[in-house]
Amino acid sequence: MPHPLTSQAQHLKSWLIDAALPFWAENARDDQGLFYEYLNHDCTPAVNAVRRLRVQARQIYTYGLATQLGWYDAADIVRKTWDAMLRIGYMPDGEDGFIHLLNPDYSVNDERRDLYDHAFYLLSAAFAKEHVDDAEPVSSDILTLLNKWASPYGGWVEGRPVTLPRRQNPHMHLFETSLVWMKIPETRIWRNMADHVFGLFQNCFFDARHHIIREFFGDDWTIADGEKGDTVEPGHMAEWVWLLWQYERQTGTDTSFYANTLYDRVLKGPDFFLYDEEGVSGEVRRRTRRLWCQTELVKAHLAQGERGIKGAVDAAAALIDGLMAHYLMPGGCWNDQLDACNANIATTIPTSTLYHIICMIAEVDRIATIQD
Repeated sequence: MPHPLTSQAQHLKSWLIDAALPFWAENARDDQGLFYEYLNHDCTPAVNAVRRLRVQARQIYTYGLATQLGWYDAADIVRKTWDAMLRIGYMPDGEDGFIHLLNPDYSVNDERRDLYDHAFYLLSAAFAKEHVDDAEPVSSDILTLLNKWASPYGGWVEGRPVTLPRRQNPHMHLFETSLVWMKIPETRIWRNMADHVFGLFQNCFFDARHHIIREFFGDDWTIADGEKGDTVEPGHMAEWVWLLWQYERQTGTDTSFYANTLYDRVLKGPDFFLYDEEGVSGEVRRRTRRLWCQTELVKAHLAQGERGIKGAVDAAAALIDGLMAHYLMPGGCWNDQLDACNANIATTIPTSTLYHIICMIAEVDRIATIQD
């Protein structure tokens, strides 16, 4: 008898291919080819909202991946969005790198250069390179910029200007990016980046005493003071479980201790869905549940299932049922945040969440094929 994941994969792919991808392509872009920051609650575009430029990079990744998988022909979308992103946001002031925020009229709202943002510009370039001529030169420029941002304590500073606290999150996404670039084809620079971030994970991000990921740090990777230093994001822990498995698959490095420890900690959460924020001891700080956290938990279940952890794939299937019942909407939009009673409390539909959704669906489809 087929595993439930098989039919779920088909349902999710149909939702993505027939509803979500065409809807966002047709209703969430302006005439320049740039995506709006979010849609309103009624699925209309927020044309007057300030935009994070990195949202364009995440959409290039989304539509580039869909094209690569043969699910949706979005080569023109990738090209137009990439070209507009560079034309409007890449070095408009003559300084290296991409600016942070755009006003609705395309003027610069915030010119700072952010490390988290640039992880996604590198990631988008990996999926734009088949459709544009300048993806690899731009990637090379960003790597040069990262070299300037290298910290003597390891990793990279938060960008320019340098700010505190330092965050694990940009480094996690540079880890993700390096794993993608290692496949097309592998070059030593990307393997070195992946190994370097894994070392930071082992020595700084992973808290062996509490079995959690620490989020915020001082300049020398000491844990940030106060409540910020004790912030725990279960969604990031789930994300690391999946990324550690990808790293192990590609490099042969045994990451099972870290992945299993984080997975067990995530499963100790007080509810079926992951809450947005906890404290070090597991107390819930925010009794809200973003969709992206749940997509990362599905991927964590699937990664652990592929490792051979009993019941993990079944847990993924159960969670997918929950997503289809409470989060995903028939027309291609979604409820982006639920309260503790599963009521939608999100007032917007962030464009950036589509990146998490397609990553989850691609992994569900891959594992479903293996299950068959």
